[in-house]
Amino acid sequence: MAIFDQRYEQELLLGRGAFSEVWKVKDIQTGVTLALKIYNPTTGIDEDGKDMLTHEFALMVNANHKNLLRPLFFAVSGDRPYLILPFCERGNIGKMVGSMGEEEAWKLLRDCASALAYLHAMNPPVLHQDIKPANILLNDNGDYMLTDFGVSTQVKQSLSRVSHQDMALLSAGTISYMAPERFSRNNLPVMANDIYSLGSTVFELISGMLPFGNDGGLLQRKGAEIPELPGDYSPLLKKTLDNCLQEEPWQRPTAEQLEEIATRAIRHPELRNVVPQAETEAETVTSSAKSTTMQIPDQYLQQAKTPVKGTVVGPSSANNNVVDEAPAEPKKSGKTLYIIIAAVIIAGLAAGWFLLSGKDKPLAVLQDESAISADSLLKLAETQEFEECMNLFRQDDPDSINSARNRMAALAEKGNKDAIHEMAYTYAPIPNDQESDRRKRRLGWSINADGIPTSPEINQQSINWLEKAIAASDSTDYQALYWLTYFYATGTIVKTDYAKAMQLLVKASEEAGRQQDVTFKQKIDDMITQLRQML
Repeated sequence: MAIFDQRYEQELLLGRGAFSEVWKVKDIQTGVTLALKIYNPTTGIDEDGKDMLTHEFALMVNANHKNLLRPLFFAVSGDRPYLILPFCERGNIGKMVGSMGEEEAWKLLRDCASALAYLHAMNPPVLHQDIKPANILLNDNGDYMLTDFGVSTQVKQSLSRVSHQDMALLSAGTISYMAPERFSRNNLPVMANDIYSLGSTVFELISGMLPFGNDGGLLQRKGAEIPELPGDYSPLLKKTLDNCLQEEPWQRPTAEQLEEIATRAIRHPELRNVVPQAETEAETVTSSAKSTTMQIPDQYLQQAKTPVKGTVVGPSSANNNVVDEAPAEPKKSGKTLYIIIAAVIIAGLAAGWFLLSGKDKPLAVLQDESAISADSLLKLAETQEFEECMNLFRQDDPDSINSARNRMAALAEKGNKDAIHEMAYTYAPIPNDQESDRRKRRLGWSINADGIPTSPEINQQSINWLEKAIAASDSTDYQALYWLTYFYATGTIVKTDYAKAMQLLVKASEEAGRQQDVTFKQKIDDMITQLRQML
């Protein structure tokens, strides 16, 4: 038997991908059976690639979650980088395609969504980018585990360049699970990509068919409608997968929301048949209908004893056989614990729902329930989500602050102006602001004596959120205008531009005066005075 790096006895080739291969090995020093993943086993990799892999695998090793297959060791032998991982005898779940039942589907959704929620909450966020059956393993305890996470597109391009592989070839077998937006010209990775891929994966495991065949989201971009999950499965499962496969990224649930939906479906099976009715005079629900998010009052879970009828990204290595208690109960925020599920934007949706929910109204006492429009329902749901995020921001533990940031970011992506402003406030360089400073510190960011982040990545995100806040408010967000001035006045991230800074300050002063915020206007005017001395 061949010995790799003078330590690992290669017993069995488990799989080979575009630029990696996976072996079952025995550690000669300890006698333990492990999995060995070798990158570019034939050609090796250049120095830039080694440096990038070393940095990124350091993140992977530190990713500590029960549903993530965390590497045990990373090293380079010659020019060949490799990973040592726990070995899982049961292998990946590709063999389950077409045979998965509803109970296992909910468990798979919960486990993978929980792992994604953890990755997406990391600083900076880690996107998987290649969720599919070959990259989900089943350990000896029956837990589903994600593997092959944390490798960026930049590293993949480096690997493909050295191994002389075409990136289109590397995507083969992965395109089937790729979200529509990944076929766009910009193709910027976002968290919602992973939700789409997970939805496609579960759809395939249950039905034996991919929702859009081998073309994935590309077919959807050409007008294909979302197919309904065939078979006798609960309305909630069908609707959840439908929501994961929405064409627009912001219409999909977040990983955290998806985990909560799946957890409740497992613990309250009666809830699976309780979904909002979805027909109006103007619109009948179809698989391609655009969805929004809706919240189920916690108290209704206690009342739902009788089912209610309703309508409801990196190139892989093949067949990775590699490898911790049930997920904790989701945190409650008082007696108004809500679970976000997708519902279709249609008139009359709320009427039937609120009649089912009992006398306790989660958001407001409404005079005429039957007259609630879909737009009103969406606004109410967003208002509740915003308030819950703010409550989490008021907590002092890092987990709550991090959860608030991620949930607020998801809400901001839907265009909620208040959420966009809060994200800008969290990231913005605001000297001597106790609340913004507290959030940054609880998020673990390094900040200077004035409370300004020292990380270029965070400062770049700050600029992005500030510009979004200004755009969303038609330049009337004078606070965001003022905070953005810092970057142009100091030359942080952007080139120093005092004229641009002055332009922003003058606009901010005008808006603060128009909105009669005398205190903030004085702060802006003081800055204008200082800046004029520098011009």
